[in-house]
Amino acid sequence: MGKVIISGEGGQGVRVISHSLATLLANLGYEVSLLYDYDSSVRGAMSVAYLTFDKEPIANPVVEEADILLKLSNKAEGLHAVKTVCQTGLCTDEEIPFSKLGIEKFGREVFGNMIALGRLMALVDVEVSEEELANVLPLKYREENLSAVLFGHHLKEEDLERGLNSRKRREFDFSSKQPGEIELEAESQA
Repeated sequence: MGKVIISGEGGQGVRVISHSLATLLANLGYEVSLLYDYDSSVRGAMSVAYLTFDKEPIANPVVEEADILLKLSNKAEGLHAVKTVCQTGLCTDEEIPFSKLGIEKFGREVFGNMIALGRLMALVDVEVSEEELANVLPLKYREENLSAVLFGHHLKEEDLERGLNSRKRREFDFSSKQPGEIELEAESQA
């Protein structure tokens, strides 16, 4: 069973990222549970998504420790994961300047959340066609969002080590999964 926590402040795309990933996994035949914990009355308040997925029915969707924690804000206290991927300056596992890359590569900070989705898809090994991916992305700026997701998905370890302030990372694997259970990876652009 795969368990992912996505945390950030309201407006950072936690719901868009988690819903997009959950929809992709469901379309691939996974059982999916997506739970949100957020204060909808305050922009900038903490928002957390708990995503559980498996080929078998999910008996307990509660996530106490995730396989991956995607941390977009420093407000994510009390969340635990085997691997943490976060905005630069927020952790020591894998740091990626999502907001900065959104500006540098796509002209707007908001595309940082789609870069984060792409990186998360790579870590969970999600393999879908560009068309399948585009179909779950928001209509507004769909082409830019698709490009940003693909950019994030194709970040290489050497890119992370060289130019993206990545520190020493722990190895991550879904070894408790059945062989072939989590094999999803975006098709390479030709």
